[in-house]
Amino acid sequence: MTHSLDDGLRAGWAEVEFTPAEPVPLAGYTHWNERLSNRVRDPLMVRAVAFEQAGQRVVLVSYDLLMVFEELYQGLRSRLVDFGVNLLVHATHTHSSVGGFWDTFLGRRFLGDYRPWMLRHLIDAGERAARGALADLAPAQARVTAGTLPGLNGNRRDPDGPRDEELTVLRLVRAQDDAVVWSYSAHPVIVSEREHHAISADFPGEVNRRLRRDHGFAVYVQGSLGGVDVLFPQEPGMTADHNLELMSEPLAIAVTTLARGAAPAGGPLRFHCEEWDAGAPDSRPFFLDQAWRRRLDLPLRAAVNRLVAPVPRKARVSAMRLGRFGIAGFQADLGVGIGLAAKAHARRLGIDCPVSASQTNGYLGYLHLHAEYDKAPPKSHLGMAVYENAMNFFGRRTGDRVLEAAQRAYDRMA
Repeated sequence: MTHSLDDGLRAGWAEVEFTPAEPVPLAGYTHWNERLSNRVRDPLMVRAVAFEQAGQRVVLVSYDLLMVFEELYQGLRSRLVDFGVNLLVHATHTHSSVGGFWDTFLGRRFLGDYRPWMLRHLIDAGERAARGALADLAPAQARVTAGTLPGLNGNRRDPDGPRDEELTVLRLVRAQDDAVVWSYSAHPVIVSEREHHAISADFPGEVNRRLRRDHGFAVYVQGSLGGVDVLFPQEPGMTADHNLELMSEPLAIAVTTLARGAAPAGGPLRFHCEEWDAGAPDSRPFFLDQAWRRRLDLPLRAAVNRLVAPVPRKARVSAMRLGRFGIAGFQADLGVGIGLAAKAHARRLGIDCPVSASQTNGYLGYLHLHAEYDKAPPKSHLGMAVYENAMNFFGRRTGDRVLEAAQRAYDRMA
């Protein structure tokens, strides 16, 4: 072997399937009647990667789910308290996974009717995966790299807005096997748009399966989501399977190619979490330059804020660092501008392969930088932009606050 396993790092991984055996509500779209599953296209998994070094333990738990709510995060934390671990509980954001686990009016509209057993089912699966990863800990070397993969995403909020086309890969090499942790920014809506009632992990699950041809294990970390779309050809007759092929094969090839050339991450394992109160709900759908539409802001805000009231107000940014690799986990469909700014700050500190992860350790809505609410985009993108504005639950300064928290977390770990 050409690599060394003498830096004291140990890593382990495990996965657990949690696909329900019966028709279940699917999450990701507003419906007055439930959007029930009618078939399983591919299984839903929860994957866990455990890191241990010098008494520090961090476990990344990645669900094939739309989002992570506070109850899921706290439930999993309580199950693993005996291990003394720091947790990054993450969702890949597939819009073809199970719902039914949030008992509020807003939850029932986006996730289907509440099933008391669903949250327990998810926590059980996550606990088994995390405990399996911790039991699998073995000496490992971390190798990391990043590259650019254009053409697979775009900005759905502003045609002239920023994009994040970076593909980041962490490879964990053990004596007999390896795992890849990979991150890219794109909305997993391919199956839900083309086969609305099928259960699927969408392109993250498809890429993970393809990566198993060359690696012992693979897990996806979703990047920025606010303002981000996905490769979605409009050709007549385009199927979900063909669209997934066009999206997944280039990603799988690029991940494996990058992993083979990755360089040692170096540096110690660190973790830091910033927490604060998000404040009162303050959703505002329209842009500052939409003068006549903004007259509707007050009644719309009052209605939306009543719906948002049950959303937990605990805000946090959770971050880990392993030498040149870092993850800042945000409780949001994270705006691409925030994600890029957080990564730029990490790079100034020597973390040259950072990840800005959406859907981690809770949910506060769609978040963008305050300045991005000033000017409305062209009509071609206006509907999606107004939707993302309305889904900012706690005010337009929240995005700036989470960016500042991420920067403080990276500073502490530096």
